[in-house]
Amino acid sequence: MSDPDAYSPAPNDAKCEELLLYICERQITNRSFSLAKLNLLLCLSDMLNFRRYQSSITGGQYVRGEYAPWKVDLAETVAMMEEDGRLTIVDQPIGGFLQRRPLALDSANLFGFNGAEIAACEQVLRAADGQSADNLAELSDEMLSWSNLALGDTIPYEAALE
Repeated sequence: MSDPDAYSPAPNDAKCEELLLYICERQITNRSFSLAKLNLLLCLSDMLNFRRYQSSITGGQYVRGEYAPWKVDLAETVAMMEEDGRLTIVDQPIGGFLQRRPLALDSANLFGFNGAEIAACEQVLRAADGQSADNLAELSDEMLSWSNLALGDTIPYEAALE
């Protein structure tokens, strides 16, 4: 049963797309940047902004994944952005694994963001500098109280406050 007092923002797909592009642009030189890392950076940005201002940046819904939080509709959003020619995913072998690397093909339009939202994202990007997706998953464990949830359960934004 869900908490009726829980924060439940309306998803802002346009803002989510622009933030995805922004993160991709900022990670262009990061060799370890992958779709999994993009997902974590997006989640941590949303949760950090909620922790500070009780407001999400994108209104995205996140669930407990096997190793880390995962944005529910990330695959659909990325596929739509690929179809629109705004983003592409390049599969490249790295250390015996296939890395799914997102690349921005369009510039992010930050007009709809406030300074605090970009600052939250920038703080997450700085903290993530040089970190692997596994390390970021550990950071999400420290930042969010979500480990008691079952696989696939929605992670409430309030988990960023505990």
